[in-house]
Amino acid sequence: MRDSAHKNSLFKSTLVVASLTSVSRVVGLIRDVLISNVLGVSYITDIFVVALRIPNIFRRITAEGAFSSAFIPMFSKKLSSNKIYAIKFSEDILFVSLVVMILITSILQILMPFIIYFIAFGFANDPVKFDLAINFSRITTPYILLISLSSIGIGILNSIGRYFASSFAPIIFNFVLVFILLLPINDITAVGYFMSFGVTISGIIQFLLVFYFLYKSGYILNLKKPDNLHLINKFSIIAKPQIITGLVMQANIVLSGIIASFVEGGISILYYAERLYQLPLALFGISIGTVLLPTLSSLDIKKDFNKINPVITNIIKFSLIMIIPSAVGLSIISAPLISVIYEHGMFSEINTVNVSKALIAFSFGLPAFVLIKIYLPIFYSIGDTRTPLFYSVISISINLILALALFKPIGIIGIALSTSISSWLNLFLLMVGLKKYNISISLEKIYSDLLKIILSVVFMALNIIIISKFLIHLPLILQLVVMVLSGAFIYFLVLFVLGVFNKNDIINIIQN
Repeated sequence: MRDSAHKNSLFKSTLVVASLTSVSRVVGLIRDVLISNVLGVSYITDIFVVALRIPNIFRRITAEGAFSSAFIPMFSKKLSSNKIYAIKFSEDILFVSLVVMILITSILQILMPFIIYFIAFGFANDPVKFDLAINFSRITTPYILLISLSSIGIGILNSIGRYFASSFAPIIFNFVLVFILLLPINDITAVGYFMSFGVTISGIIQFLLVFYFLYKSGYILNLKKPDNLHLINKFSIIAKPQIITGLVMQANIVLSGIIASFVEGGISILYYAERLYQLPLALFGISIGTVLLPTLSSLDIKKDFNKINPVITNIIKFSLIMIIPSAVGLSIISAPLISVIYEHGMFSEINTVNVSKALIAFSFGLPAFVLIKIYLPIFYSIGDTRTPLFYSVISISINLILALALFKPIGIIGIALSTSISSWLNLFLLMVGLKKYNISISLEKIYSDLLKIILSVVFMALNIIIISKFLIHLPLILQLVVMVLSGAFIYFLVLFVLGVFNKNDIINIIQN
């Protein structure tokens, strides 16, 4: 009964996160459609993406990465023994985080010209772009402080099974930018300034929302100086490898951006492609990872792994069922999809071609991106943060080498392709690395199902390619609807015929 409860709770929580993530991505898609319509693949888009890069570095390290991976296991263990100690630990982290982030934010404001020179070296030859990048980035920098503090509240809420606030916060970010893009502003430079202010405004709203839900859940954090730094030091030791991992990963993104900045619109091309492939990634990868870490942290995973193993196996199977057709489908319909979504206003047909190529390259790595989100929480829940760091450094080094090697012959596409290849390497290393803990995920059944999934995807792809020949006289958006729906129908029909899932599985999914 207990195992069944864990399984149902895990899937229900994942469903909540995935549902809210879906809403966030839909609003984000509307935002990107408006950006493509108002700004297109332009220098203002490039500059705004660069201005978002610095806050995103810290958001991924705190709210989505190193902080959560270190904080949640420690908080969960303290909460299981004494709620008061858990709150005291959170207050200590809150105070230190506030001091550190104020210091970091202040230094970034002062050193912003040097930072922009480094992360967007290609802008240095254009004084207008360079100065605007500095201004936009200084406006968005306070978001770092707000989202870093919010991550403490998000970590607590996730630890107690309350996922609404953490999943709803990105919706606020997207809503604010959509509102700004709908304003009747004719000057694209002014639009860039308003969007930059919108980033910080959304951070304020997210901060207030998270701590309101924290208060409603009975967790009130007082801002006071820690009495003892022992727990802070212990937290720092655990978090340090993950912070380094996060920084290395973000450094890789920055270096890719530096390479892309030498091509006019290069940063924009990668941005638009990333936004599309991150939709299935967020639904099936980030959503599962968000729920899986607190769940595993509440267990003695080495002792209880036989109980949790079937759940993880089912999660991997479900992820593969959803993500492989998503990757193949995005590749097949990339051009018409991008044309329908982005090709308006400032976004031209040649932009569609370039973004389509980048999307295909990113889609190649989608299964690896998602499975990494499942394997990483296993390492973190047993307190091993160094092994994922070592693997990340290896894969990121390969990524950079490949990006530099492929940039000259195939341009921006080489950066996207190198990202996908290095992600497959990272996944392979994580799978092999678990063996040293005698943790073996039952993959035999998954391999059998994987062959059936691939066969089903082949039927799906053939259906889309064949049926597209008969749809050329329909409006493009109707062509997409018919191709997606018919492809999905054929795919799931073949899965059912091959026995990858049966009637009981469908009933269980609906019930969960």
